Amino acid sequence: QRTDEQYYTGQVNLTGKFKTGRVEHLLLAGADADRNVTNTYNYDIQGKIYDTINVLDPNKFLARTDIPVAARLTFVETPVNRFGAYVQDLISLTPKLKLLAGVRWSLQESPAASTMYLQKGDSVARGKSASANAFSPKLGLVYRMKPNVSFFASYSNSFAVNTGLDIYNNVLPPSIIDQYEVGVKNIFLKGKLTVNLTGYKIVNNNLAQTAQFDINGNPNNNSNLKELTGQTTSNGVELDVVANFIKGLSAMAGYSYNDMHYTKTPGNKGSYIEGERLVNTPSHTANGSVFYTFSRGALDRLKIGASLFYVGDRFGGWNNTVGQTQTYSRLMRVEGFTTIDISAGYSIKQFSLMAKLSNLGNAYNYYVHENYSINPIPPRQVIATVAYRF
Repeated sequence: QRTDEQYYTGQVNLTGKFKTGRVEHLLLAGADADRNVTNTYNYDIQGKIYDTINVLDPNKFLARTDIPVAARLTFVETPVNRFGAYVQDLISLTPKLKLLAGVRWSLQESPAASTMYLQKGDSVARGKSASANAFSPKLGLVYRMKPNVSFFASYSNSFAVNTGLDIYNNVLPPSIIDQYEVGVKNIFLKGKLTVNLTGYKIVNNNLAQTAQFDINGNPNNNSNLKELTGQTTSNGVELDVVANFIKGLSAMAGYSYNDMHYTKTPGNKGSYIEGERLVNTPSHTANGSVFYTFSRGALDRLKIGASLFYVGDRFGGWNNTVGQTQTYSRLMRVEGFTTIDISAGYSIKQFSLMAKLSNLGNAYNYYVHENYSINPIPPRQVIATVAYRF
């Protein structure tokens, strides 16, 4: 299978300030639109199975290295058009208390997807067109207890576009997401140290995932075929630290805990089990980086740095379902991994040159997707970028 996307987008914003008595307002109004077209080519490999591997013991089977003969079977074009208009007002109720209130109207139009059967005279099968719209409110409150300490709480409702098709070649309806946040922002040492702590809850009313089976009941290997699996809830905490103690030196660190599980599913045979953690959602992730920019001498404008990324243990494969034929758990535990990147860059006038050595320790790990397909994380590699600013 091969997939490519064409994405077009545009946005306009207008801002204004005014007062109603002693209350200050900062008004934002705007609109945005985008168009996304996903093209998917599906292939058929002669013999169906290309190779057999054992990820725990790669030497168990002799690996094939030839390029398989793959005939192109179908071409699926899935367009999605989206438009949104919004308005929000940041209201300064007092010097310490601010209220944010806004609303957004979103429209999603999904023209009928077309499927070309390339082995059958290029015949075309079309799915059904779909259209949906919704109003999404947003509310937020910020209380500045001290000049360097602020508390905040917010609620937002969003309209998430789902790409892909169901097994009947129909476009998926959008998902509605409710997000709640509370947190505190601390600024210390005259702005040289910032510490933010946020707790959140995110509820997706109907999560779209890769379909387990195709229309014929066979295991699905087409990532463009999706299904709506039910309500999911994410509960988590995020900690961010930014430090700038020395001129030219900046350091950032972050930690996140996330517990994402199914909270409401149909409950019939084949549906996912409520309370089970979703695959590919690690409980713990962390990152950190340190960069220094020279500002004098022969090294003036040279920037060097290092970054660290940690992804914790998670499950791969498929989540378990009600009444599944397997007597064992379909979840595959995948160990966590850590990667380190180092980089150096130099800029002069409009030119800049950046070089990065990523995954310095050549950490070896996998991304295990819903259909048990496995992709290794990128190995150690060198990336160079040259840029010119007009």
